[in-house]
Amino acid sequence: MKKAVEFRNINMREHVSRADLHYRHTVERSEGGLPLGNGRMGSLIWTSPSALKFQINRADVYANDSSTNSFNQRHSDYAYGCGFVDIDLVDYGEDVFNDKGIRQHLSLYDATASISGIGVAAEAFAASGQDVFGVRIHDRRPAPQVVNIKLKMLRPAEVVTKNHSAVSRLIIRDGMMVLHQQFREGDYFCASAVVIAITGRDAQVRMNDEYGGRKPVGAYRESLVIGQPNETEMRLCVQPGNGSFDIFMSSAASFDEQEDVIGEAIRTVRHAMQSGYDALLAEHRKWWHSFWDKSYIRLHSEDERAEFVEQHYTYYVYLMASNSRGSQFPPNFGGMLLSPRGDLRHWGAMHWWNNMNLYYNAVLPTGHDELFHPYFNMYSAMYDSCAAAARQQWGSQGIYIPEVVSFDGLEELPEDIAEEMRDLYLLRKPWEQMSDRFREYAYSKRPHESRWNWKYHEKYVDGRFTYKERGYGPFGFTTHMFATQVGIAYHYWLYYEFTKDEEWLRERAYPIIRGVAEFFRHYPNLRKDEDGLYHMYHTTSDEKYYGGKDTMDSMAGMHTIFPIVLRASDLLGLDRDIRPAWQELYEHLAPLPRSDQADAVLKTGEGEAAVWIGALGPVLDQKSHIDVKPAYFGSLCSLETAGSNPDMFKTTMATIRYQEELLDHDWSRAASEMSGMARVLANMGLAEPFKQVVLAQLECVNAERDYCYFNDTGRIKSFENRLTVREGVNCISIQRLGNAAAALQSALCQSQPAGPGQDSVIRLFPACPVDWDAEFSLWCPGGFNVKSAVRGGDIQYITITSSLGGTCRIRNPWGEGEVRLQKVGGEVHMLEGSLLQFETESGDEFKLYPNR
Repeated sequence: MKKAVEFRNINMREHVSRADLHYRHTVERSEGGLPLGNGRMGSLIWTSPSALKFQINRADVYANDSSTNSFNQRHSDYAYGCGFVDIDLVDYGEDVFNDKGIRQHLSLYDATASISGIGVAAEAFAASGQDVFGVRIHDRRPAPQVVNIKLKMLRPAEVVTKNHSAVSRLIIRDGMMVLHQQFREGDYFCASAVVIAITGRDAQVRMNDEYGGRKPVGAYRESLVIGQPNETEMRLCVQPGNGSFDIFMSSAASFDEQEDVIGEAIRTVRHAMQSGYDALLAEHRKWWHSFWDKSYIRLHSEDERAEFVEQHYTYYVYLMASNSRGSQFPPNFGGMLLSPRGDLRHWGAMHWWNNMNLYYNAVLPTGHDELFHPYFNMYSAMYDSCAAAARQQWGSQGIYIPEVVSFDGLEELPEDIAEEMRDLYLLRKPWEQMSDRFREYAYSKRPHESRWNWKYHEKYVDGRFTYKERGYGPFGFTTHMFATQVGIAYHYWLYYEFTKDEEWLRERAYPIIRGVAEFFRHYPNLRKDEDGLYHMYHTTSDEKYYGGKDTMDSMAGMHTIFPIVLRASDLLGLDRDIRPAWQELYEHLAPLPRSDQADAVLKTGEGEAAVWIGALGPVLDQKSHIDVKPAYFGSLCSLETAGSNPDMFKTTMATIRYQEELLDHDWSRAASEMSGMARVLANMGLAEPFKQVVLAQLECVNAERDYCYFNDTGRIKSFENRLTVREGVNCISIQRLGNAAAALQSALCQSQPAGPGQDSVIRLFPACPVDWDAEFSLWCPGGFNVKSAVRGGDIQYITITSSLGGTCRIRNPWGEGEVRLQKVGGEVHMLEGSLLQFETESGDEFKLYPNR
């Protein structure tokens, strides 16, 4: 058995390196490559027998925006890809990469990839502070060969899709290779550039068109999409020789046609060349080493299953820093910055919140709130379009952020279309009376987009593209889902709770929180009934319960947003005139749907405990099931809730027990890529079920019944790099890693309120499995850094550092007994009782230990 690990004074390099990727083989699929990224641009690195291969992706490259009329076939809109790069090390001669001689290593601590083969080796990194990859090639072969660095287009040079065009050009500029892309549709424009240059070796750019790339072929043409160039790649031919040379690959993008993205990418490459590979790498490593010092989780168990979970946690943190940092946009949940198979992927290029939020739920406890910024940047930027959508689509006020949305928000509708949409979607007009004008307008819209999600499968009939409807009138999977925007608003609130940045609350968070609250307050189908309570009509919940009353989705959203907006408005001293209306609505809001209510879609038997359910009926799709949302959404229910709202806590625990019976007491059956069940169980202090689910989730035990396109993606549960393609082709995903990370944090160090908008209370090891030893440094609301360890069930130490000052609240880890609280460098104070509470100032460090 593995010897128990000694905690304290962790060597961070050794700790982080436990999660490194080590391959002694080639990967059979590009999806298994080594991931590198700086949060704005990224790629997997993989090999062919003769070459290193990349696909340069960016978070800010979109082929189309919300106004598109060109992608009404699902999965056809695309984004993120900038170009393919092959570093071909063999011309005539023996292959250099095969399973007998290859060694591949991804160092998480240094964020570098190294691959060695027969006579050659390479090292690569995505520079932490610049949009450039550095690659160093070592050639030790007795007979070195010409190395061809190939820059390749992702598609033919000129592509027209209805009203959309994508034009790619290859250019030689000062001995550098340039690939330029431009996307256009109406007033929409986006451009990207990739530039490649080398140092340390002579090289020549070659392109096999009529002029050898020295000037553009066909520049005389008025139309760029007739008679396209047939050359889609160019080569940088490197002089053969032993020793090393360095490759720099930069990228840039813009939505402004006046910006020179080629010039920007060239400047980035030149700066990297002037700095030199070694200096750039040293700066890069320095950033990453500082990054890793912020927090950690270390685990041990005799069967090494705890170490398995720890590896995935550390890897999750690495991937988030590599894919979500310093950009105006978050990575797409399917593919991130790592797609290796072009820029088309299942589920298209829009953002699906119920998928994407799984990436971000574990970010704040790591202390790296900067990883959340791209997410907030995107949603804040679409505020105006979401305000227009609330009015146009629903006849409401505030803002409406749908489940599936373009990076720039929602298209503004013609007023006649908006008026009919309101009548149809609010069920004021029979669906069968839809006008030809409305149907024609909807025809060209993307079927995945929430607005138009009542459109179902498409096909061609007699040469005409047609689609059939889902059959539930205006209801599609995501058309009437409203908890999404509350989830987004709650992330804004949590960011404030962790940082206590009042300016950020006022300028960034409050407009979103207030906008969502106002949407619900003015929503036409929220009505106060004869029972004196507000009920929500004709919505859905989690892509089902079409047309339900008081769906869990809507009710959980309202029970979350109103206490938050009341607390936030009070803190800021804003909206005193509206606050009484919010308070009245919240105090008279119907309860969450439960199995003991009239018309419940699922009824528990006489004498059985009531459980949470999806909706009150009747519902059009006849769905009937329990719902555990209160245990993971909006802090509606946690261990803290047991004292303040015992009925809420009791119903949540009864729902979990009901689920356990359905699973025949085998919790591994509850594990799927997107499942939040591990978080639910950790939040409610259920250690053994948590362990079963989190292990099964990471092992993808239910992939065959869980994955959307299991056969189309090769029936692969997970790749060598711990990534999956649960969502389909080119949809590399870390959803399960995010789920497991958030669950693990909650199992070791919870900081939950008794309900939305209330004060958070720290709990240590509430769901840590009894056979796991654990140590962590994590962050809690209020800017408290908590360090602690448990071994053999005994807490070894507790250290709390206050970065912001304020009141610290922590549940007594030793029950009700006396606890010694010592401020480092100060006196010892005695605390007792279940809840320990003490005041702090910024920079204070405290140690807690039992008074024995």
